[in-house]
Amino acid sequence: METRVLTVNTDPVFQDRALAILDQIEDLETQNVRNLSEAVQALLEENFDGLIIEGDAALALEQATNLRQHFPSLTIACLLEGGRRTDVGSRAKEQNIELLVIGRSTRRLRVTLTRFVRSLDSHAGTAAEGIDPCHSLIGNLNQFSAAEILQMSCLSQRSGRFTFKSGRGNSEIYLQQGAVRHAVFGSVLGEAAVAEIFRWRQGRFYFEEGIISQEQTVNRPWAHLLIDNLQKLDETLELVGV
Repeated sequence: METRVLTVNTDPVFQDRALAILDQIEDLETQNVRNLSEAVQALLEENFDGLIIEGDAALALEQATNLRQHFPSLTIACLLEGGRRTDVGSRAKEQNIELLVIGRSTRRLRVTLTRFVRSLDSHAGTAAEGIDPCHSLIGNLNQFSAAEILQMSCLSQRSGRFTFKSGRGNSEIYLQQGAVRHAVFGSVLGEAAVAEIFRWRQGRFYFEEGIISQEQTVNRPWAHLLIDNLQKLDETLELVGV
């Protein structure tokens, strides 16, 4: 399965070194966009394992920080000209954004980009396969959104585990008597994991009655989560029109 990387480059020249190197990496599919709104549109419509933003350090980090708020589980890197900028290093670390340096050496740049792409392999999830038909609730996300599914289950006071499977990976949401108790997607936990699942438009889900999580990462009522995440989704969609 190919690794997919989205790149943001406002003015990719014909011989852009980074894009040329990415094109040469095996088992890698890349797509380039010119601005933030195009990036949001692409991320909403398709699955990408990572995002690379190339350009001025301040602008690239600003764009990366903006996208981090809307795509909490996405692996994001800023490709910066020259040396590592100490003034953006702390901000990047806070937002879990990697800083990659272009430098003068094409060989070193190739090593840097290849290492970043290979690191995405360990983050990639397993595609949806083999759902047991004996589960009490089964469906497709292209028919029902995650918000609709969870709202219905919370109103019904259900207790158990939802498993969502898609090309993005697998995620789980645990309910206890109609309340969301725990959510996980890879290393993302709690409300951030719920927000990630809200954006999925493809994949499958199933529900297993009676499985209760001992861990609790979500503490707010379901109605508050629903309102906040729908507002965040609206904000994300608004970026497409910026």
